Amino acid sequence: MRRAVIGLAMLLLLLISIIGMRNANSLSQRCRSVSLRYRQPLTTETVSTAQQRQPGLTFWTQDSALIQTGLHQIQSNVLYYQGDAFLVLGQDCCSGELPALLDTSGCAISTALARELFGSEEVAGLSLLLEDSSFTVRGVFQSSELLALIPRNDAGFTAVELPYSEDARQDPAAWVDVQLAASGLPEPDWQLYTGLCSALVKILAWLPLTFAFVVLTFSALHKLASWTFPARDAVLFVVLLAVAAALPALLAVRPSWLIPSRWSDFSWWGQTAQTLGRRLETFLLAPGMGRDLAIKTGLLAQAGIGFLQCVLCELLRCTLRPNT
Repeated sequence: MRRAVIGLAMLLLLLISIIGMRNANSLSQRCRSVSLRYRQPLTTETVSTAQQRQPGLTFWTQDSALIQTGLHQIQSNVLYYQGDAFLVLGQDCCSGELPALLDTSGCAISTALARELFGSEEVAGLSLLLEDSSFTVRGVFQSSELLALIPRNDAGFTAVELPYSEDARQDPAAWVDVQLAASGLPEPDWQLYTGLCSALVKILAWLPLTFAFVVLTFSALHKLASWTFPARDAVLFVVLLAVAAALPALLAVRPSWLIPSRWSDFSWWGQTAQTLGRRLETFLLAPGMGRDLAIKTGLLAQAGIGFLQCVLCELLRCTLRPNT
């Protein structure tokens, strides 16, 4: 019976870990930019000036519109955009491709909308009509929501995507300030750092290995304490030397703004925790648009997966612990 419980727990942990890794990878694909959100739509002059001064920006907004085909018409949510369609949608198509950067006559629609309009999901190459303008369906993306991704130049954009660069990773807040100054965009009402969500789900996805590392470390230290000199001191020296050698590589992976100038500066730790908390709270409380719901649900799902992983790890630890 004990072996059956251990085997089942290990199998469940493996399956849940695979699901967690896939969810983390999918979510990180959606998080490739800092999103600026505005309560009031940006003027056409502001958008035009920003594009001239800072090429590569993506503008978008969400609205509702009547979409028609030869036989059907339906009210659907629409993401109007100008720029990189992937930064708006946050996922690739399951059939066809997203419209190219300068494609103003192509669009992408959800699987739910494709079924409603055409009765099939294989509709790449077909046409639809929106406000007397015809668009060719370039691709179909997976979604249970009636949603269309339509290019447009004068949609009253309320969101701007700043695609990530290496500078953004090192100091996101300072990088956003530089981008705002360079583009001439006004100060946004919300700044959504999607990279924080991506980093958080990756940390949660690695919980089982972290848990196992902590358990093995304490177990090794407990056994090491029973050794005698010089074997104990030699092993301890080798371990500390390996940690010291690995520390620079580990610090190089972390963004510079998450590395304190003095590790004993407790005020820095408190301020950094507050900054991270505010950014996460802003993302969760900002009005949901476009890919926001998928990111939020993915983040909550990863938290639930992480909790199940910890429960299974603790179950295995208690089950495998020798009886004394």
